[in-house]
Amino acid sequence: MLVVDYADQWPLPHLTWLFSNALLHRPGLPTRLLLLGRSADAWPAVRATLADLQAATAGHPLAPLAAEDRDDPGRTEHDVGGGRPDAAAGSGERARMFRAARDSFAVRHDLPTASGIAAGIAPPMPLDGPDFGLTLTVHMAALVAVDSHLAGRRPPRDAAGLSVYLLDREQRQWARRWSRRAAGSASRSAPDTASNTASDATPPDATNQTVFTAALTGPVSPDLGFAALASLGAGGPRPSERTLADHAAHYPPADPVRPTVLEPLTPDRLAEDFVALTLPGHSADYPARDWAPSALHALLPHAPGAPTAPWTPRALTLVAAAADRWPHVRTGYLDPLLREAPWLAVAAGGGALGAVAALADLDVEVLAAVAAHLPNRDDADLDPAGAVLADRLAEHRLAATDDPAERAAIHLDLGWSLAGAGRYAESLAATERAAAGYEALARADPDRYEPDLALALNNLSVRYDRARRTDEAVAAMERAVEIRRRRLTDPVDRHAAELALCLSNYGDLLKHAGRWLESLQAGSEALARYRRLAEAHPGRYRGDLATALFNHGADLAAALREDAAVDATRQAVTELRRLAADHPAAYEGTLASGLANLASMLSGQGQRAEQLLTHHLRSGGAPDPQFLAPPRWREEALAAIEQAVEINRRRARANPVALEVDLADALRTSAAVRRACGMESAALTDEREAAALFDRLGAAAEPHRAERRETYGSQVPDVLDEVQLTLYRYLAAVDVATHGPRLALLLDLHRPTAAAGRPTGGFHDLAALREAAETCARLAALDPVAHEPDYAYALTRLADALWWEGERAESVPATERAAEVTARLTAVDPGEFGPRLAMVRENLVRRLTATGRRREARALRRGFRRART
Repeated sequence: MLVVDYADQWPLPHLTWLFSNALLHRPGLPTRLLLLGRSADAWPAVRATLADLQAATAGHPLAPLAAEDRDDPGRTEHDVGGGRPDAAAGSGERARMFRAARDSFAVRHDLPTASGIAAGIAPPMPLDGPDFGLTLTVHMAALVAVDSHLAGRRPPRDAAGLSVYLLDREQRQWARRWSRRAAGSASRSAPDTASNTASDATPPDATNQTVFTAALTGPVSPDLGFAALASLGAGGPRPSERTLADHAAHYPPADPVRPTVLEPLTPDRLAEDFVALTLPGHSADYPARDWAPSALHALLPHAPGAPTAPWTPRALTLVAAAADRWPHVRTGYLDPLLREAPWLAVAAGGGALGAVAALADLDVEVLAAVAAHLPNRDDADLDPAGAVLADRLAEHRLAATDDPAERAAIHLDLGWSLAGAGRYAESLAATERAAAGYEALARADPDRYEPDLALALNNLSVRYDRARRTDEAVAAMERAVEIRRRRLTDPVDRHAAELALCLSNYGDLLKHAGRWLESLQAGSEALARYRRLAEAHPGRYRGDLATALFNHGADLAAALREDAAVDATRQAVTELRRLAADHPAAYEGTLASGLANLASMLSGQGQRAEQLLTHHLRSGGAPDPQFLAPPRWREEALAAIEQAVEINRRRARANPVALEVDLADALRTSAAVRRACGMESAALTDEREAAALFDRLGAAAEPHRAERRETYGSQVPDVLDEVQLTLYRYLAAVDVATHGPRLALLLDLHRPTAAAGRPTGGFHDLAALREAAETCARLAALDPVAHEPDYAYALTRLADALWWEGERAESVPATERAAEVTARLTAVDPGEFGPRLAMVRENLVRRLTATGRRREARALRRGFRRART
């Protein structure tokens, strides 16, 4: 089991990266994840990510602790032996939890529980108030009860007093250590401290400021610790090694291996209360500090153009949590801060934004100002909190207006925000309301509201598609296209761009519905319209044209129109190179995908042409131009895939969480291209690196690839249609020598798909790979020289896929056959096939060992070693 605390404050890409760890995806080993958080707002997006990994999920919102058990309301005493009732009587969850915590703290302070002394310690106040619905508050009450009993002090009488009591102890310890330094002696009058003779060179007020700073920054590197203290200015503690060392003596790093400073008070609730009580404006019996407001502003720089401090996410999250319990923090500090700098809540990231959005009493104007700074694009980190913000604002705005147009617009915006957070059912409902609203408005005033209706229908079709309601999705998009087409007056204005976008989306939906020819027609029209738009407005629509060319090339390849596919993809790469030169962050990813597609198309086209020509000549045929491979296809394919790998490698170094899967895909394509070009050793190197990446990424790689398919359009290996397979199965049955190579290739590229053309459970289509191996076996029987290399490759692919999918009993004999065939090839050409034979034999030994056939594995290993010598 893996426990993730404060999971609601983790950016979603970081959680996704964690979920992809190969340790969580080992065959036959169940894994459980326990994600803990203060809020469930981020849960839908996390759940959607886990669903893509085929993980079963369940949410468990924790209700406040019950004061008394509903099943046993009459029981109020707890017998501690000898007939003596426990001072913390009661059978409710709070009383039971108090007793457990109190007894544990008593043992920690050497107070024997068996004597009944601990049982005589009562809660410092009644536990039936709303504050004690939280486990941590009950634990704090138990700690204060035990400590006050041992010290002979009067315990506090309310929940806020618990924090004051504990903070008083901290203040006393700071003062004691300083007084020992000032007096030049070592006092031993502090029984509750672990280091009675230590002393500080830092005065208590400076320690107070340092602890305040640490609460906001959290653990940081020494350099950042110096910078944080220096930001407080002349009134703050001197930023010196001694100041940080004195602070570390009170609050040592939680991880002693990492060189960090400014460890905060724990638990977090105590740190939040400390910040709130240090800031002026409350009426609690705790001294506020005049320097605290300026320190807060110094640690949260928000002047226009000022860089965001690296601890801003933690600091703003903590202030928002404090504001939830201390009204003066909200009205006197957080509200004015966000009015002045609403962008700060967005810059602080999704966790802080979620804490701000969850504040029930924060002014709606402030929330609206924050929402205005959200990016107008998908952002996995910000989207869950942005949806909470949108939901709250929509509720307020809908209550404030009866105007149908305003209400439809609010629902449309809300649907968009909810979809980004993974709240798909709610998004669909909001978008349906928007479409219905615009439908009624368009009937009354089509000139004004039909464009809005088309936009709502476009969004609605995407939501239907996500819900697997394909027919409704296609119908909604058809209406959107019809409206856009009918209202079009200028082929190169904004409305033409909207029509082109609708056509592009329509083409994708038709593919999902299995209507491939119509999909290709829609994509062709979208491309033609983007061409005209780019000619008229090159600075505005070149990116759309490049994306349309990219998608169209992949669609043509799927339709087996190879020459046209290569031509369209070349054009896409040319456009994307120009765009990436000016805007690398926006276009390099698509450029890398286009280059990989081009390389794959060229190598497949060239290799198949050469194989067919070889077969044609061996069969006694005369040279025929139809069998000629494209000139210099190897050089072009290699140059394209090398650039694709280089781009993806650079991007993966900058953002491994999101982009290492792109590098792994590019390396896998590179291996196939290099093998087609006869570079077996280089292909094996790429395969090994790709395998290592996929092993680390685990099952989480597939959702990333599926997401890119949705974003960039269909990729060649993922859209091959069952119709094509049926056709080539028929042709190969009649003439396997001519059509078998193409069938084997299609089967090798095939992915498991549902009826609607979507990826399903496994990552490999085992039935297709078995059929590919059988087809290659038939070809090798006819012409071993030409086809045994393909047979060896097909067996290796099948064996690896079977092993990955857990079919170990079948994988081992497939690996044995692959080793046997590869050994025959190596005997003829050791330079070409020797490295592959070594890899297959290594896999065979490892698989035999893993399946309990250790004796055979050892014998084979010895035999392989003798063969090498």
